[in-house]
Amino acid sequence: MNSTIFLFIATLLCWGPTWYVIKFQLGIVDPMVSVFYRFFLASIIILFFCKFKNFRIQFSLKEHFFIAVLGILLFNINYVIFYLSTQYLISGFVALCFSSILFMNIINNIIFNRNLPSIMTILGGAIGTLGLIFIFYEEISNFTLSSTTSFGIFLGIIATYFASLGNLVSAYTSKIKLPVVPVTGYGMLYGSLSLFIYLLVIDTPFQFDFSLSYNLSLIYLSVFGSVFGFSLYLTLIEKIGSNDAAYVAIIMPLIALLVSTIFENLLWNLNLIIGAIMIILGNILILKKN
Repeated sequence: MNSTIFLFIATLLCWGPTWYVIKFQLGIVDPMVSVFYRFFLASIIILFFCKFKNFRIQFSLKEHFFIAVLGILLFNINYVIFYLSTQYLISGFVALCFSSILFMNIINNIIFNRNLPSIMTILGGAIGTLGLIFIFYEEISNFTLSSTTSFGIFLGIIATYFASLGNLVSAYTSKIKLPVVPVTGYGMLYGSLSLFIYLLVIDTPFQFDFSLSYNLSLIYLSVFGSVFGFSLYLTLIEKIGSNDAAYVAIIMPLIALLVSTIFENLLWNLNLIIGAIMIILGNILILKKN
């Protein structure tokens, strides 16, 4: 197994279940506070690891600026909106919203970098996105912001756009040769601290849920969903670029849908089956290029 495929599969295994696990973070604690807990804990773990391994953790002021922008986009705004979206959608459908990041990355790369994607990337992404349309056909045809499901999808798409912008910044930090793991750690620290400041300004209460389910889900999301998941994913961006790395977001919903089937009683219809097959086909096409 080559390193690209290993990174791809490992990222999927870390991220696939997180959409369902987020459900256990909702309730007593404000979703934004839970995001702060998650990424602050993850940042401390990563930065301690970097110090222990003698990784480069000294950066210039300009480099810190880009890392901070990365952190605010990926580990603050993006996830706050996704946590809110999870209040209205089952976890598999939240993951499906995230799948739109592929085309958002392509469009943003054209706009900001004048970078045209390969034919295989476009073809694979088109088939995968068409699969998403099949799955979401009823929601799309009956779209209305008065519907809680429609509002959840709307939030998921907005969150994904911020994630796409974060991907572009990550690609830039890789281009200027900043090490992935320390950048991830500092990015999570900046993202969580900027969120902390915002929560203080709007006077949000910092409650904590001492239940076993909340704490286990927080540990999973911090360690596997954040420390391992983002380190692997940002390494994948460094290796194959943000357009192709974002295809993780196309195949990942299949894992999330399986989790939803087992734990949230999701019923599979013909549209869901056809869409899933198309997503897998698109994934095969884009990976064949690498």
